[in-house]
Amino acid sequence: MAVPMEKLDDLVADHLEKQLLQPERLETILAVVLDRREERSERRREHIAELNKRATESELRLKRLYDAIEAGIADLDDPALKDRIDGLKAIRDQAKADADRAQAMLQNTGQKAVTPEMLRKFTTTARERIRLESGGYRRDHLRALAQRVEVADGEVRIMGSKSRLLQTLVAGSGVNSVPTQGLKWRSGWA
Repeated sequence: MAVPMEKLDDLVADHLEKQLLQPERLETILAVVLDRREERSERRREHIAELNKRATESELRLKRLYDAIEAGIADLDDPALKDRIDGLKAIRDQAKADADRAQAMLQNTGQKAVTPEMLRKFTTTARERIRLESGGYRRDHLRALAQRVEVADGEVRIMGSKSRLLQTLVAGSGVNSVPTQGLKWRSGWA
């Protein structure tokens, strides 16, 4: 079924404006995705704590070995002792490096927390951008919100990804950074 692109764009923009671009609606739609993000963050925090614990335990074991060497209880020339010290140092250093890397990842995702103000700003800006007169730029913004549009007899289906919506929301404070790769409009059923 053939539909003029301008008419289809207007239909999609109207629907998105009424059904999606309301701060409360966005919050409801993204709640599951945000909850999953929070769960992943919590698991990362637990993993970081475990890595820090491993590093601390290795450090304490090294200290006890050094104390034993200083007290003359252990012989520094013992090859097994040297191997044990090297192994503990490796465990400690690797645990610290992994904890630092995981902490950096956690901080990066924490900076992208979605706030009510961010949702309001996003919906206002998105409403403006999907109403622009310039076709290509406007269409990029529509595509950032709805990744697929299917047209059939008397029916238009608008589909999108919650995670892509969240990415658009947090990228550069929302619709200012609109992804345009891999997005297609379809006229007709596949």
